[in-house]
Amino acid sequence: MIRGGARPDVRRVWDLKREGCSTEQALTRLGLEAGLAREVTADWRRMIEEPCWLGLDSVLPGVRAALEAMRAAGWELWLLTARSRPEWVKPQLAHLGLAAQLDQVAVVSAQNAAKAKAAMLQAAGAVAFFGDTESDHQAARSAAVSFYAVGAGQRSAACLERNGVGRVHGGLRAAWDSFLEGRTNS
Repeated sequence: MIRGGARPDVRRVWDLKREGCSTEQALTRLGLEAGLAREVTADWRRMIEEPCWLGLDSVLPGVRAALEAMRAAGWELWLLTARSRPEWVKPQLAHLGLAAQLDQVAVVSAQNAAKAKAAMLQAAGAVAFFGDTESDHQAARSAAVSFYAVGAGQRSAACLERNGVGRVHGGLRAAWDSFLEGRTNS
């Protein structure tokens, strides 16, 4: 329950966000008055990266196997993420059991994330960028780095396609396989 006794369906909020809505837009579509939706969104932004919420995250199916395949192929693996609370990224990765599979963790500001990610991709000399948002796609384009879209995360495949992302893969392993295929055919 949130302010005013409202009880939006959290699964429905997530579904709408995966289709491209902001939190505020999703709450409004689900019937919250615009002012209340704005207040709840501001509260959510302040809270979302606290450990109690991060502890609810889980690793999507196939991610561990994909990371293992990337590592076995000898690639240096970086996590590039935009956060407002960077101090909680590494503890979250440890909690999820992913920290040991990554060589580097780079956190950029959530403000102007695409531009900051593009700069980081260029500075790191990235060969490919696997991502799940339209801002990830924009960052890769700006940095002239090959982008491999994954439609199983923050945004759905349909949302990414509507936002100009060409080929969207069902999961990280499929995106990795596509990367390998492209290197073989080059």
